[in-house]
Amino acid sequence: MKMKRAAKKSFGTSAMEKYFPAFKKDFDEYVKSHPHWRLEVLASFLRMGIRSLQRYVENPRQKQITWEDPLVGLHYQVGWNWKVRRMTDLAPCGHIFGHVTRKNTATPEKAKETLAKIMTNWFNHTALADFTNWAWYEKRGDHYTPVLPMETALALNDITDERARRELFDELVRPFSIGAVSLDWDVSKVKNFSRVPKRVRTELARKCKSLDIQQIAFNGEINGRQIDLVLAAQIHPLIADYDKKKAWHPITVGLVFQPKFVNGEVVTVTPAEWPKKDRMQLWSELAGLIGPAFEKLIPKKEQEKSIILSVNSKIKIPAALWRPENKVDTIKYLADLQSQAGDLQGIHVDEGDVGLEFDPAHRCPVCGWSHDPGFRQIIIGPGEVVSLAGCLPEIVRLVHCSHEKGFAALSSKDDALGKACGGYHNPCKAFDDLNRRAEYKKLFDTRRRGFIALRGFPGISRNKSEQTLTDLPPSPA
Repeated sequence: MKMKRAAKKSFGTSAMEKYFPAFKKDFDEYVKSHPHWRLEVLASFLRMGIRSLQRYVENPRQKQITWEDPLVGLHYQVGWNWKVRRMTDLAPCGHIFGHVTRKNTATPEKAKETLAKIMTNWFNHTALADFTNWAWYEKRGDHYTPVLPMETALALNDITDERARRELFDELVRPFSIGAVSLDWDVSKVKNFSRVPKRVRTELARKCKSLDIQQIAFNGEINGRQIDLVLAAQIHPLIADYDKKKAWHPITVGLVFQPKFVNGEVVTVTPAEWPKKDRMQLWSELAGLIGPAFEKLIPKKEQEKSIILSVNSKIKIPAALWRPENKVDTIKYLADLQSQAGDLQGIHVDEGDVGLEFDPAHRCPVCGWSHDPGFRQIIIGPGEVVSLAGCLPEIVRLVHCSHEKGFAALSSKDDALGKACGGYHNPCKAFDDLNRRAEYKKLFDTRRRGFIALRGFPGISRNKSEQTLTDLPPSPA
């Protein structure tokens, strides 16, 4: 028995020594490239909350959560070390982000999946703990005991004024709030048109000032139907139930419809009677609110210290540096130079002035046309110039590369071609949705179902079968 235990311990050490350096490297690179990863986690939880609320509200068999009361309480469970009862310097928290075992690291693929899950748990659990000041509640039976980090608890004890100490404690254990606050007030006992007590008004004003995000609102129309609402959400401190051995963060997500006065009466408009198609569009719009709100979550101090400059410049470089095989390295070199002045938000290279001219003697030997290296301008004949932008030049490039490899056509289901089309799914739809159907007909031959070729392609032996393109050269900028 002792030998088995020793072997197991040896394995654990060996597994961590083998995989931890790679884990640490990926972790550090992710943190460096995502300095606001906590806010990304928050955005993902808000989207998840909206989807959960949608499932409850749109379920006709579910009677408690409806359009009249669109509020859902969720539990996000976390791994917890039940042997650690209190926070100390040696055990700063009870979180367990995952386990490394013989089974889940048996192959490199399994090990990679295991470490990815551990990393995801670390980011999610740490972000939620940060949002709630690392405060949590120990639950035993019906009793909840608040627990604070050691340094926070010592600093709290140093405050001699009892009222000030209580207010600070309430601030430390309050939920992270977006557009909503919690009040100790039974609204059900309030009579119509009765005055709100001064105590409640004072508490409401104080708590509204401490909202982490003041408001995420939607005021617009869906297919002519006007709607005005606010997204409300709260992330509560973790609860560790030592009886049931479960730990979770309570998360509340809801919608608040702005009331209106109509003919002297207060009216609240909800989408309850809308067609399902319009309701689904509203849910989609709500999920889209998270993106703009995410930008507002960047700390104000950071915004004040940084400004974003849009610098327009023209750089003259040797023509050899702009050949297809050199473009990626050239753009990287240019980006490195510009980033020395600050955080480079993006780089765009315009090839419109490269100097494309129609010269019958210097047509492309592959397609028979004259075109720039990025396929943004293609001269298919005297006076006929096709100008492309967005994902369209990349589509042409991929088909062009298939001809360079000797294929008569490119499969319309090619993986690289599908990625280039993005949300348009296929080349035809991409050109159609961008109102470039005429150019599509001029450029492509699609007579053989399931394949696509350039019309200007001078042709190769038709004995060669069309194949799915692989191993393409890197895309130009």
